[in-house]
Amino acid sequence: MAAPIRNRAWILPVYLQHIHDIDYPKAKIELSFLINDSEDISLDILNSFKKENKHIYKNIRIEVYNRNAPVDKRDLNIRNNFIYDHLSKLRNYIMSKVKTDHLMFIDTDILVQPDIINNLLNHNKDIVSGLIWNGYVVRPEKPYLYPNIMKLNNKGYFEHIVNNQVKNAPLVSSPTLMEVDLTGAVILLSRKVYKSVKYGFHPQGEDAYFCKMAQSKGFELFCDLGAFSHHIMSPEYLEKYLREHTN
Repeated sequence: MAAPIRNRAWILPVYLQHIHDIDYPKAKIELSFLINDSEDISLDILNSFKKENKHIYKNIRIEVYNRNAPVDKRDLNIRNNFIYDHLSKLRNYIMSKVKTDHLMFIDTDILVQPDIINNLLNHNKDIVSGLIWNGYVVRPEKPYLYPNIMKLNNKGYFEHIVNNQVKNAPLVSSPTLMEVDLTGAVILLSRKVYKSVKYGFHPQGEDAYFCKMAQSKGFELFCDLGAFSHHIMSPEYLEKYLREHTN
């Protein structure tokens, strides 16, 4: 399991707890975190987690790879000129270092369910993701309008897949596999995928480049709509999430 990390101190303790709660033998899990241009205490939090848990996991790797990239403030101009290329290089660096049978990227603003690894592995697919919603900022009343799954339209542009299955995903408990053209954020890749497909710049994000390249190499992409995770897009939303999910 891997993730690039920058200025995530506000969510890292909760994120790491969700990773730690995954129902899968920890002796088989390697964790790989790539700190980049971080100005908060993210590295300290990760080092403390490693010190406490390194005897449990197969390996916990923490590296620093600073590239002096601008901060991602979800500004389209900054993303197009800097962020998408920057994230591509970080993910490609991680993939160059990993040697496991599977690689799972879980972005650090996503809180996964304990069964996420088993659910995705059970599909026996080279590329399969869980589902998240991305609309909490732009459409907080209907966040499901912007899921992490997309299809390619007849104009060559990726558009979000929105249907009742996506809308009701938090209520779905059984596996529901859908073939898609683009996905990411919570994604499981087989070794033959992550050793042959790279991330790169695309105006719709580095995941779009990766997915197009994967399809060009003959790989199919899937999302399990029943494997729903929470996308925590701000400290305010984290507070809301914790109020609603803490007993």
